[in-house]
Amino acid sequence: MFKKLRLIDAIQRLGVGYHFKEEIEKAIGNVHVLGGESFIDTYKHIDLHHAALWFRLLRQQGFGVSSDVFRKFKDHEGKFKESLAFDGQGLLSLYEAAHVAIHGEDILDEALSFTTKNLKLIVQDHRTSSSFKKQVEFSLALPMWKCVPRTLARHCIDVYSELDDQQASHDETVTLKFAKLDFNMVQRVHQEELHELTMWWASLETKTKFPYARDRLAECYFWINTVYPEPKHRVGRIILTKCGAVLTLVDDFYDNFGDYEQLKILTEAIQRMDISALEELPDTMKEAYRVVIVNLFEEMEQAIISGTGPTYGIDYCKQEFKNWCGSLLAEARWRSDCHVPSLEEYLKHANITSSYFFVCASAYLGIGPELATREAFEWVTSKTNKMVMASASICRVQNDIMSYPLEQERLHVASAVQCYVKEHGVSDEEAIQVLLGRISDAWKDMTEVMCCHKPTPFPTPLLSPVINFARSISVIYLKADAFTYPQLLKERIAALFVHPVPL
Repeated sequence: MFKKLRLIDAIQRLGVGYHFKEEIEKAIGNVHVLGGESFIDTYKHIDLHHAALWFRLLRQQGFGVSSDVFRKFKDHEGKFKESLAFDGQGLLSLYEAAHVAIHGEDILDEALSFTTKNLKLIVQDHRTSSSFKKQVEFSLALPMWKCVPRTLARHCIDVYSELDDQQASHDETVTLKFAKLDFNMVQRVHQEELHELTMWWASLETKTKFPYARDRLAECYFWINTVYPEPKHRVGRIILTKCGAVLTLVDDFYDNFGDYEQLKILTEAIQRMDISALEELPDTMKEAYRVVIVNLFEEMEQAIISGTGPTYGIDYCKQEFKNWCGSLLAEARWRSDCHVPSLEEYLKHANITSSYFFVCASAYLGIGPELATREAFEWVTSKTNKMVMASASICRVQNDIMSYPLEQERLHVASAVQCYVKEHGVSDEEAIQVLLGRISDAWKDMTEVMCCHKPTPFPTPLLSPVINFARSISVIYLKADAFTYPQLLKERIAALFVHPVPL
């Protein structure tokens, strides 16, 4: 059983799990049927690494197994045994398992604290091998559950390539060869898409017509590539990247160009979503409106009509775009009035201005009508949807934490940090700690839907884009706002789309 779980783990880490979804589902289902936690209990001498691997893989597959399996690794005082501090592989596996925690699982919160502390010590130990140190450092920054799949795959391919024959199993060696070939083949598909999108973006003459806007096509493609990188989703990636590029342009227009009264005129025109409104706009706004109506939504409709998705989905996407612009206008009013709202008042609009309700709905256009039903669109656009709201909250709060110092150097709407500071009279550092706790809670909300309900409320292909959008934030806002300062993303983008894996 554990040999099979190790193989599945390698397949998923190396980015080729999408080829074997049915086989993995069947294999892990069989493991679960064997007896759940009681089966693990029969292995009296099971080590921490395999217990954590068993737990994480079953959780990731939607089986809500209990975290009580880790109580056997505690001492009589209820603390994790100090002897575990010398088990590097076990610590790393427990650390990864702790990230699929849900609310109320104190033992996993304790495990995260215990493993983080000891893994940092292992990294500092000169006796630690370079390959294991790389694994630990990467995981401490980007744990598997919260990492972009292709970024994780490229990292694991590089690490596995450094292992010698004695360190790697036969299955890992074979899987690595396959993963390298697959990575490069998929990279070629992505390069062709980027070429097509670059030509489209250049045709809009954005640098000339919108000099105030960020030019972030490659970064948008990187962002969208996190949602569904598999070759079969080509049309979906094209649609979503165009959405991301236009969102950036319009967002910068609201932030940098017009005053409140001018933006109100543009917002009213967008609510109509009709090309006839173009003539009623000031000349300074006509190009921005044309990009939205003609170069985004008309092209989205043409792509859908060609048979790539449900035509009714466009209406949901248009409504979410209108909602997004309405919330941008509300923030523009706050900025104009120098108003600092309460945190909850701020998040009511900020979760919408994150654009995640719009992009999650747009992601469904590339999935196909057999899965993306009207019911699915109703679910993904519902403002009571715990999973999408959690993903949006992670995006907005993480963005605010990383970007608020620089944003406040110019006239800008108050960030979540400033809202909390003013409301509660605390320091920036205290506010950030509270907000980091909200991010942690949001991850637990999504994990509960993905990992502890079998069957899930909707098929996994409909849930994956939502959590993958949250994962993208973990990478893009890892240490700073790398979307605004794209040089911070340069190496990651090059690793995925420029440099092939050496064979």
